Amino acid sequence: MRGKLLTGCVTLALLCGCGGGSVQPASVTVSPSGTVQVTGATLFTATVVNTGAPVIWALAGPGALSGTTGPEVVYRPPAEIGAVTAAVLTATAADGSATVNLTLATAPAAAPIKIAGLTAAVQVQFDAQDIPHISCAAAVDCFAVQGYVHAHDRLFQMDLLRRIGRGQLATLVGPLGISQDVQLRTLFTTRDGKRLEDTLAAAVDSVTGAKLAAYVNGVNARLAELRADASLALPGEYAQLPYTITAADIPDWSVQDTFALARLQQFQLSETLSKEQDFGRIAAAFLADPHSPIFDPGKVTSYVRAAAVAGSQTHTLPVRAGSGGSGGSSAAPALALETSAGSLLAWRGAIDRATSQFTELRAALQPTLGDKPGSNNWVIDAAHSANGHAMVANDPHLSLQYPPNFHLATLTSTNAADGLDVAGGAFPGIPGALVGRGMHVGWGVTVVGYDVTDLYLEQFLDAAHGCSTSPDPRPCVLFNELPVRVGIYPQSYQVRVGPGASGLVDAVAAHILTQTQALVAVVPHHGPIVAAPDANGKGVSVRWTGHESATQDLKAFLGLITAPNVDGAITALKNYATGAQNFVLADDAGHIAFDPHALVPVRNFADAVKTNGHPRPPYFPLPGDGTAEWGSGVAADNCAGTGADQPAAACWTDDSLLPQGKDPVKGFYITANSDPIGTSDDNSPLAHPPYLSFDWDDSTGFRHARITKRMTDALTAGGGKVSLADMESIQGDTFSNPGLAFQPLIAALPATAGTDLAKAKAMIAAWSLECPTGLLGTDPANSPNDPDAAHTADSAACFLFHSFLRTLLNNVFADDLAVAGVGIDAVYATKGMIYMLTPGTPDGDLAYCNDVDTHGAVVKHHSCFEQVGIALVTAYDTLLASKGPPTSATGGWRWGRVHTMQPTSQFPLVTNGYQPGPFARPGGAFTVDAAAPSLSGKGFAFGYTSSGNVRHISVMDPAAPVVKMQLPGPERDVPYNTFSNAPNLLAQWTQNQYFDFAFSGQITGNAVSSQTFTP
Repeated sequence: MRGKLLTGCVTLALLCGCGGGSVQPASVTVSPSGTVQVTGATLFTATVVNTGAPVIWALAGPGALSGTTGPEVVYRPPAEIGAVTAAVLTATAADGSATVNLTLATAPAAAPIKIAGLTAAVQVQFDAQDIPHISCAAAVDCFAVQGYVHAHDRLFQMDLLRRIGRGQLATLVGPLGISQDVQLRTLFTTRDGKRLEDTLAAAVDSVTGAKLAAYVNGVNARLAELRADASLALPGEYAQLPYTITAADIPDWSVQDTFALARLQQFQLSETLSKEQDFGRIAAAFLADPHSPIFDPGKVTSYVRAAAVAGSQTHTLPVRAGSGGSGGSSAAPALALETSAGSLLAWRGAIDRATSQFTELRAALQPTLGDKPGSNNWVIDAAHSANGHAMVANDPHLSLQYPPNFHLATLTSTNAADGLDVAGGAFPGIPGALVGRGMHVGWGVTVVGYDVTDLYLEQFLDAAHGCSTSPDPRPCVLFNELPVRVGIYPQSYQVRVGPGASGLVDAVAAHILTQTQALVAVVPHHGPIVAAPDANGKGVSVRWTGHESATQDLKAFLGLITAPNVDGAITALKNYATGAQNFVLADDAGHIAFDPHALVPVRNFADAVKTNGHPRPPYFPLPGDGTAEWGSGVAADNCAGTGADQPAAACWTDDSLLPQGKDPVKGFYITANSDPIGTSDDNSPLAHPPYLSFDWDDSTGFRHARITKRMTDALTAGGGKVSLADMESIQGDTFSNPGLAFQPLIAALPATAGTDLAKAKAMIAAWSLECPTGLLGTDPANSPNDPDAAHTADSAACFLFHSFLRTLLNNVFADDLAVAGVGIDAVYATKGMIYMLTPGTPDGDLAYCNDVDTHGAVVKHHSCFEQVGIALVTAYDTLLASKGPPTSATGGWRWGRVHTMQPTSQFPLVTNGYQPGPFARPGGAFTVDAAAPSLSGKGFAFGYTSSGNVRHISVMDPAAPVVKMQLPGPERDVPYNTFSNAPNLLAQWTQNQYFDFAFSGQITGNAVSSQTFTP
């Protein structure tokens, strides 16, 4: 930590300490100190010296504390001051303690805030974590006040993301945003040339529309306040932008803004553009030309793999009949690839151009949307729960932002007909809750990884091939052996070059864009062009289910939060179309369900049976000539689009063929982005129709397998019951399943006693496979070493293993993939490496283990086991030279010194006050407690940028519900270390500390402040 939380060796408990010298008595100081007058919630911070023991808080007198342990606590005075007007707060750590005398006084009541259109007054009570608890007489009023609170607490986040989603970022940040605007305007144009957010808003049903309109009204009430009162400061991020921004420069919110923000998030969670581009480049390099000197099918089949790591895959549901066994052959995908690879070579240039553009876009979006997503969720039914009630757990993994992506709230309508009593987290800008629980149903979401994106290789035609540009100047593409006109849709871009309205200029007039770039070209039966045609007329378009505008995703979530039971939740989720989420559900009657509903295209061209064993793999770029279209091929399906916003239902895989289930005999459902039904186990997903996905989202199976083991172990140890403590422990699990996979492989390496290889082998053999930090706190630079010998050894072994794995994957894959113009993907490389090391793997599938030059020619032969030994010795020797002996008491290979997380602002130019940390964290690659560093990086930089954006557990007790939460940052947008009367939620998150989330009336008597909203 930095700033007020870190001053040399005087620092917060559990965050830092002093090493060396004789043992001194522990001491504690509390700030503010002495005698403190309190009129409302007041934050107290403990500073400890000479101990790593936790701080214990105690209160004598009236009022309440937000907790009893940790470096911070919030004191809440009673709602009404009685005869006793004093209290004493005590903080104790080891044998040190400090006290603060509190005098209580009544705070003046806050003036009501007006929101035009409310049907009645709305009461908001804030708890010790600054979470608003909104109580209303009608659901629309709750959503209106939620809109106000979102804009009050997270305006910059909302404003930035809506402008990104609508292709208007340059109006906020200037020329830096124009390239991103052009690309997102392109991607978010419908097949008939409309703005996606406009068509979604036009298609919304009246009931959902009324709720959205109320939410929008609340946001705009806050914006009106900011414009009317210059003393109200904008969030601090605005001051760090290149141009002066005032409240007058922030446009009113609209329903289109909410849809644009939602679709932007769904795009990141569901698209597979970069994957399909990379696979296409690999196939074009190594499989397209049998006469090429680098023709090597093994380099495709050992990297582009559907099967999970042998022995690690588990599934949410029983394996679908006919799906084959685990481990996977290599012959099936090779056969499928050969049906497409020959055509890819001619389009390599077009694929490269599409890749270049999307790489630039992804780099721009990464600070906002994060790396490859991944998440965990699971449910246990009442019969297998130690407390007799169903439970749900969820930790969605997205980029770690400051302030965080989610905003927590409760919304409760006193009108029973509304059925609204929800607690959870929403993306600011979207009403309701995306993660949490309602009155009767709790849920968790993870990315399922359906294949919902296709790249099409388009052949543009000239006049000689039937496309005359007179009198219609639009170009044509070849489709079903006929020329089809491409739609051309002009775009208007503005760029900020100064303050106020006069600081916006037309981008074309300012020569920031060319006229060509100011147009979006759309293939009417596929989608927007993402790579313009080259001299040979070869270009690339993209089709994505997110382009289907007559969808009701927000209606699905607003129905989910009021569902009466899991059956009602499944009915509501039939409206969910884009984003492809695994929903696990639990209700207060003890039932559980699993429902990953979404639009998944029917692709008969990918069916190995219907194509007589010659399918076209959809995970490679597809021919745009009409031979690889969505739908069953019946003309009435109208799946080509032909200008229609919404193709017929026959274009989508029937619900009955999608994974789903309720109340399994085993008593639980688990998802962690892996194959839910086992169609990838034999490495031949096209042979098990309907084709749903190639490798889902995290096809290693590591996290899923670990959660499954922990759940079954808990059931065994608990006499068939899982406890709330088990749920919390599983969510914080840091066991390394990749380490488990590599341990026997490393043990098999021959080594002479006393050599560095033998020493490295011994460390890995003795490793418990846990990944502790090896520190007593979360400050990677100043925390003292953990003196526990077992923790020290495990920390060193975990450090060695990750250094080894990174070295191995770079040594084996980087040179070959560079020939194809592709970087290392941790999922595919890890799976491919373990596959190549598995006995029985065909010799032809081991070619990555040789060293090649920049042209792909072999310069040195290696077996894969030789590469393991080389990487292990290299990692060991490098660590030894840099860090000294592995387990020394004063130094050593402490994983927490290099394995860190550091949240960043939503916008990369914003740094001051919005980059707290870094923080030392346990865990590592593919651990359940998500903490995966880059495995293609260099040196000892093992920081990670994505993890659980909330950690949520609910006990579905109808009489006394329990909701546990963690949030990696504050509810309100304030610079880090700015004093706030709320606990440091980020510090709690780094230490996996839950807080109790008041729900269903539990805020009564526990609020620290309140605010009334009136019409």
